[in-house]
Amino acid sequence: MTAAKILFTDQSKKKKFGLDFHLVQLFFVCLPSLAVYLVAQYARSEMKKMDKELELKKQAEFEVQAKEMELKKAEERAADPVLVEVKERLNKLEETVKEIVVGSTKQSDDEETEASKIRSGLEAVKSSNVSTRTLTEGKTSDAAATTPASQHKPKSGESKKDLP
Repeated sequence: MTAAKILFTDQSKKKKFGLDFHLVQLFFVCLPSLAVYLVAQYARSEMKKMDKELELKKQAEFEVQAKEMELKKAEERAADPVLVEVKERLNKLEETVKEIVVGSTKQSDDEETEASKIRSGLEAVKSSNVSTRTLTEGKTSDAAATTPASQHKPKSGESKKDLP
């Protein structure tokens, strides 16, 4: 009878929550993480806004500086046209000097290469003269004739003045 009574009687206790207790626990556990995520998203959007404002300020400052520079240049031109003319002439002279320097360095490089070619040609001629001289003098001359006077050792009783 107890089993039938349990089956056919209404429950006297109704749930107060309407949701399962475990779902409520899960919600409370995830709440701090959700809060941190939302704060991070808000901070990111604020940082983007601040970056845009900073760029706008920098751009405005740059424009102001550009306008000031233009005004200064206009004042300089209007204040002293002779000074502007002198500056232009000076710039032209500097360019001319640079061109001359570049031209002279190229010319000196060309002269050095020509001089080295001439030297190498002279050395070749000298070496050929020395080789022909040694061939013609080789068998007929003695060792004293081929050595220069500065290398010749005086014999006893001779002085350097007596040497040829």
